[in-house]
Amino acid sequence: MKKVAIVGGGISGLATAFQISKRLRSAGCDHQLRVFEAQAHVGGKIGAARRDGFLCEAGPNGFLDSKPSTLELCDELGLTGKLLRSEDAASRRYIYSRGQLHALPGSPPAFFRSKLLDLPAKLRIVGELWAPPSAPGSDPTVAEFGRRRLGPQATARLLDPMVSGVFAGDPERLSLGSCFPRIAELEAQYKSLIRAMLALQFKRGARRSNAGPAGPGGTLTSFADGLSVLPATLAERLGEQLVCAAPLHSLQRTGHGYRLQFQGAASDYDCDVAVLALQACDASAPLRALDEGLAGLLQQFEYAPVAVVGLGYEQAAFGRSLDGFGFLVPGEEQRKILGSLWTSSIFAQRAPEGHVLLRTLVGGARNPQLATLSEADLVALVRAELAAILGVAATPVFAQVFTWPQAICQYTVGHRERLSQMDRHLSALPGLFITGNAFRGVALNDCTRNAALVAEGVAEYLRQLA
Repeated sequence: MKKVAIVGGGISGLATAFQISKRLRSAGCDHQLRVFEAQAHVGGKIGAARRDGFLCEAGPNGFLDSKPSTLELCDELGLTGKLLRSEDAASRRYIYSRGQLHALPGSPPAFFRSKLLDLPAKLRIVGELWAPPSAPGSDPTVAEFGRRRLGPQATARLLDPMVSGVFAGDPERLSLGSCFPRIAELEAQYKSLIRAMLALQFKRGARRSNAGPAGPGGTLTSFADGLSVLPATLAERLGEQLVCAAPLHSLQRTGHGYRLQFQGAASDYDCDVAVLALQACDASAPLRALDEGLAGLLQQFEYAPVAVVGLGYEQAAFGRSLDGFGFLVPGEEQRKILGSLWTSSIFAQRAPEGHVLLRTLVGGARNPQLATLSEADLVALVRAELAAILGVAATPVFAQVFTWPQAICQYTVGHRERLSQMDRHLSALPGLFITGNAFRGVALNDCTRNAALVAEGVAEYLRQLA
């Protein structure tokens, strides 16, 4: 009997366990599988507070349906009928700039009518057709790429808030090729993003998408009861194969595989394959005795802290309709928040009748110290920011704060080389796999896609042992 251990009960670990089990059963491989989670519950940063008719997500609030991996997983779990598409209003996204909200333009005419950029900056974007490409083999930052191709104003008011919305990161330090590989691929192939956009629209017949050129493709999707339905269903499928409250202490090599030692009551576990689905920093210490170089490498993966502040108000408190996904704030505005998602406009039944729910993001690489404030100070800070930006002075009827000291891994320049080094270390440790959103994509779709890839690697390794 082959024994497989997955350490980490976030979406990466749970989805990887599901995919491994499916493949080994299909191959007729007699196996035992265990998933060990340090906390008393699964899901990682996926979770929610449910109170007084509000449902406030702790971390991600959905996934885009433009990529297949998560949809396919939901189908295999029998969850397709429970999927909830975002409201049409969610296709409208805003940038806060110079004292007002500007809708992100969804078409060329809307782009030229928009006051988000001035006329010279708009013409500079047209000049992208003749901008020099990235040097072969280079690893430009998002900001360097933006200034070279789109100009400084578009970089500050479009790319900077986009980076904050996805990574809570600093565009001056993040790698374009690692954070947004598709953009890098399009530049390399078409030598211009405008040419790429025109070519792709022609290929697909300019079919309609819920997001404009400035926004991500696809429709944001979740469940009526919140995104935690997905990890909860995976955990239910695992049943007794899941062991919670079992933080990993160390990992040792044995003659046939690995021995996992845990803190607390969990017993040591000997296995042929070990998959670490942890944050890079959390995987470092248990690996130190096994491979000090790998442990040190994992410490180089940086994280940005983020606080999520959910506030519920009576709808009448707002002088405007919250008719969109929400807004992001460029760094040049010097505000204390990264942006605010209008959750009750994105998904139905996130707030009781006559009320609205907003989730505001604080901290990130821009202001990491703010994410460490007390809950009371975070609520006060966000109330003041929303009063200044949206004009809402009323007292919220609901408040919920989630703090994540290590919220999102920062794919800084050199990320690809760090991954190559990690793979070289792992090649000398057969049967050990490392996954999670610190490495090859931070979105939920990335996690479920990588789960299938790791499962293929595990199945192939076990076939070689047979």
